[in-house]
Formats: sequence, C-alpha cells, structure tokens
Amino acid sequence: MPDVMDRQIVCFQIPAFEIALARQQDLALRSRPVVIAPTHTPRACLHEVSLEAQEDGLRPGMSVELARRLCPALRVIPPDPLRVRHGHDHIQAVVARYAPIWEPIQPGHVFLDLTGTRRLFGPAVDTAVRIERETARQHGLTGVAGIASNKLVSGVAAATLLRPPQCCDVQPGHERTFLAPLSVSLLPGLSQAAARKTLALLNDLNLHTLGQIAEIPLPDLESALGSPATLLHRWACGIDPSPVLPPVQSPRLEISRRVEPDDIDDDRLLGLLHDLLEQLCRQLRRQQHVCWRLTLTVRYSDQVHVARSHLFTYGTCWEPDMYPPLTELFFRSFTRRVRLRMLTLSAETTESEGAPGEQLLLFGSELNQEDPCRSRAQRLAGVLDRVRERFGEHAVWWGRTHLSHEKRQFASRAE
Repeated sequence: MPDVMDRQIVCFQIPAFEIALARQQDLALRSRPVVIAPTHTPRACLHEVSLEAQEDGLRPGMSVELARRLCPALRVIPPDPLRVRHGHDHIQAVVARYAPIWEPIQPGHVFLDLTGTRRLFGPAVDTAVRIERETARQHGLTGVAGIASNKLVSGVAAATLLRPPQCCDVQPGHERTFLAPLSVSLLPGLSQAAARKTLALLNDLNLHTLGQIAEIPLPDLESALGSPATLLHRWACGIDPSPVLPPVQSPRLEISRRVEPDDIDDDRLLGLLHDLLEQLCRQLRRQQHVCWRLTLTVRYSDQVHVARSHLFTYGTCWEPDMYPPLTELFFRSFTRRVRLRMLTLSAETTESEGAPGEQLLLFGSELNQEDPCRSRAQRLAGVLDRVRERFGEHAVWWGRTHLSHEKRQFASRAE
C-alpha cells in the first residue's frame, strides 16, 4: 500500500484588506492609523483596524467616538463594497493560476489546496511566496501565508503573522507543538458570539492555551464543557479533516452608474434605473440568459450602502416584468433624505431554454393564453434592441430616461 500523500493547505490573506485597498488610492493613508467604519454616526462600530491603530489600543467592534478619543490622529474611511469585491476578484485571479482548488473565506482571505502540485510548482511554501510576490507586483497588495496539513492550523498560522510579507510553514506532525503556546481565542470557531459561554468556562477552569486543553483527557473535558469538548480537543491537537471547498459559481451580471452630480430627485433616479435595466436586459437577451434574482444596491453621498433583492417566480429578461419590482426595490432602499452617488443593478442568471424569457405554464389552456400587452412590450423591446445595435445606444430614448438625461445636462451646465 503506498503512503497517503500529506495534504498541503495554504491560508493566504491580506491583513486589513479594505484598508490596504484604500491606501492604494490615497498614499497619504500609509503609515497612519486608519479604520474602516460608517461615518454618518459616531456610535458606529469599527469594522477593520490598521496595525498603527491597534498600537493605540483600537480594536474591531469599538465605537468610532471612543476610537477618536483614544487616537486623535485617526482617519475613518467608510466601507466600499464595490472596491472590496473588485480587489477580491484580483486576488482570486492570481490564486487561480497556481491552485487547482481554492476556497474564499472572506474578502482578501482564501484557502488553497496545493496537495499534489509539487512537481508542477515546487514545494507549497515556494508557491505561497510566489503568489504573495505576484499579488504585490500586479496589485500592490502584500499578504501573509500560513502553510500546514489542514485548514485549521494554516489559518491560525496566518493569523499569527501581522506584518506582511511573511510566511509560516508548519511541517506535518508538528501541528500540536505549534498550537500549544497559542491562546484559545485564536481558534476561528471560537470567535463567534455563540462560543462566549465556552470561552467563559475555559477561563473559569484556568485553561488559556491550546496546549493546556490538549493535555486534558477527553472524558474529563467532556464532563466540564459538554458537547463542544470533542471538537475543541481535536482542534487543540491540530486535527481538522475538513476539505477545501471551491466556491459555488453562479452566473452574474452587474451594471453600475455613478449619479453625477449626487442627486435626491426620484424622477431622475428612476430614469437612470430604467436606463440601467434596459442595458441589463439587452445583455441577458444577447447571452440567451434569464434573471432569477434582481439586486439593487444604492450608495449614498456619505458612503452608506443599502442593498435589496427581488426573487422572480420564473426567469425573465424583459423590461415589463422587471421594472415594477425594480421600482419597489428603489423605494425600499431609498429611505434616507441623503443624496445618492451610485446605483448598481446585479442579476443572478441561468441559461434560458428555447426563446429568451419564454416560460411555459403547466396547467390549463386558458392559463397558457398569451397576454397581448406583454407580447407587444416584448416585441417592442426586440425592435429597440435591433435599432440600437444598428444606430447606437442612444438612437432611441424612453421618455423617463430622456428626462433624466436632460436634467443631468442642465445640472452640469448650471455648475
């Protein structure tokens, strides 16, 4: 029987990922204390904290008001989901060239399964360093990497590295020795609110390191902690058989439009939305896809984001089916009297069967009779698609989108 090949799992991450992206755009933020948090209220909590801010005592979850008192030189940056999404896509594009399987954990953090790639790329530590260097060279993002025989140990190894670029390689058979001096709070499964009771019990028992938990016999640990004892003891010994799972890929279309200048007028914003919806539907019909879930994301001038979704009972790629629920999504999202800066439409799609958007009903001949108004609107949309393909995107305007365009031109001339 041949020996079982040792697993080679890499946890690659960019510490303070969103702050690193913000520092790319604004060089003045480098080497300064920076946090990511909403800026519209002083009671908002910190999402992400830079290393410089941590040295001043700031931690995620702290209020912005308290953080400013502890660190007067603090720079607070509002979250930007679109920037984070694009940055994470860049990281995955680099990883995909080296890892046959990778699993996104959160933006800027991925697990890679490099088992069996030694002949192709060399040892796992060399591949991790190559990924780090390529990410830094192409995108200006420096990261850290933890290498081990399982996801748990590699994740903890990466979490112990604070200043990139660094790499920690835990050799097979040394997992328990590596984890022994580390704090129990480093285990990713104990960072959630549901584990506070377990952490409190461990503190009462004076168990603060993973080595102390691993030395206790499992029956004794079960009598004190109950059902979580088995999993906790296994983690303390460095055992984690969970596989690296690839992300579930679902086709997605996304279109964004910046509102210039920032506006609060419902008519103009609805006109912009209708224009975006037309572009989205044309792409769906061109690709022979239908939309099942439509998501509208609005970004206010103060960088607050709101997203709302609508699930269709059947797939569609026609404006008459999608505009009424889109209007409802808009009024559900636009609830603050603050100007909007960005509108984003995204559609989760699948390939259509037969004609685009055609949905056959199951029961009754009367139910299968086609709605003449809906049929006329679909034929009109098809004609407009052919006109725009031949004469350009703006050869034909709908009234509401043309009104929005005129308002935008008038506002720019007034400025």
